Amino acid sequence: MHPAPATRTAPPIARWRPQLETELEAIDQQHRELLQDLARLAVALGAGSPGDLPDEPLATLARHLIKHCQTEESLMKEAGFPERVAHANQHQEVVLRVRDLQYRRMKGQPVGREALAELGAWLEQHISQADRAMAGYLKALQTV
Repeated sequence: MHPAPATRTAPPIARWRPQLETELEAIDQQHRELLQDLARLAVALGAGSPGDLPDEPLATLARHLIKHCQTEESLMKEAGFPERVAHANQHQEVVLRVRDLQYRRMKGQPVGREALAELGAWLEQHISQADRAMAGYLKALQTV
């Protein structure tokens, strides 16, 4: 009798880690939620046919992402954050990425793990750089 072959599990798409903390609890909670949404998508993708991204978890991610971007943009506007427009443009970029995934699904095109990994990498970079810079500015003003 031969031992069963070892199964390799794919690394997580994105994960929460201390380097992503902004110390703004509402923002950090939304970030955790977005990363959890991505993790659920990856699990659902792994459970289905290769490249078959499920619609409902993708729609949930889109809703949470839009809500999050609105939250940050309101805070930035209220505080007069000098990089607000550039930051909001980054939000537009990621929302368009998710909308593109939804459009591709609607057209019956496969969406694979690579697209989720790219989205996860984008979110991690944005949080660790742009969001942490925004949070530092807001905390310095003591507006939140």
